[in-house]
Amino acid sequence: MSKSSFQDSTSRRQQLSVWELPKLLRSVHQHRKSKPKKCRERPHFRAILAFVHRNRFAVASQIQRRFSKFLKSDRTARRHLAEMESLGYVSVVDANNTSPLWPKVYFVTGRGVARLRKALHDQGQEWSEATHDRRRSDCYSAQHVLHELFISEFLLQTWESAEASDDLEILTIQRRSLAKHDAFKVIVAGRRTRLQPDGMFLYRQQGRGMMACFVEIDLDTMSPRQIAAKFRRYQGWVESSAGSKYLKSLYERHGASNPTAVFRILMIIGSKDQKAENRRLARIVKLASEFPALIRHRLWFTTVSQCWNNSASNDAMAESNWLRLNNASLFCQSR
Repeated sequence: MSKSSFQDSTSRRQQLSVWELPKLLRSVHQHRKSKPKKCRERPHFRAILAFVHRNRFAVASQIQRRFSKFLKSDRTARRHLAEMESLGYVSVVDANNTSPLWPKVYFVTGRGVARLRKALHDQGQEWSEATHDRRRSDCYSAQHVLHELFISEFLLQTWESAEASDDLEILTIQRRSLAKHDAFKVIVAGRRTRLQPDGMFLYRQQGRGMMACFVEIDLDTMSPRQIAAKFRRYQGWVESSAGSKYLKSLYERHGASNPTAVFRILMIIGSKDQKAENRRLARIVKLASEFPALIRHRLWFTTVSQCWNNSASNDAMAESNWLRLNNASLFCQSR
């Protein structure tokens, strides 16, 4: 090859139009679809489908921990998930810009949702949710998938803490059901909007009653304006009759005789490292301190690093791992 032709081919390879850049926003590593030789539906598949569907996305290690009674090891969990994938009940999320170490992240397909609906119908219950497949042709952003997995992980840690405790009980965990619930429609500054918590759970502690907790995870992606808007939606919601009615009804369904509209907002702050998390926490605490006591007294803070440290001890619900707003202010000043 002559020098001139080599230069021409090199220049052609380097020329990439700006309009072509989206083609590069794809996963570095593509997982092969599992094709086990023998596939049969196992009795616990429906429970796994319900868990993954409620949490939107989950990895094999989370599913194995939640269903350790049936999935004795990580290898067994991966084999059973491969069977579910082959049956068409679950599939793997395509995420942009992930490394070869990125695990398989599962979601429930339209066929899996139909299987869940049939299971409920067989039990005499009806489920009106549409058969929706979360597969996307343009992939999900890695940050979006990470946010969903962190919510799944924290709610799973909460469940594990209750399982390991003698005086703590998780009564209900909700995620998807909150997105379209009429009780979460609010009016803020004269405009109709909707409060969309990342998750919610209700627990009962022996001798201390019940408490509803709304989970919010910030991975350093929301602007201060967006966080303030979310706080204002919580304020509008707790001041509304619909919010108060929802909370009281929630407590009544689980045995409360004199329910009140109390709740907590659990904020989990994440960033690129622990120092960045502390700086982020200080900024959010300062922002929250400007809100009325109605919101301030309901805010509890922790960080992703703290949740990581708690993962082996099953004490995610210990109050010592959380900072109330006043304590968080002192914590941030000391940093």
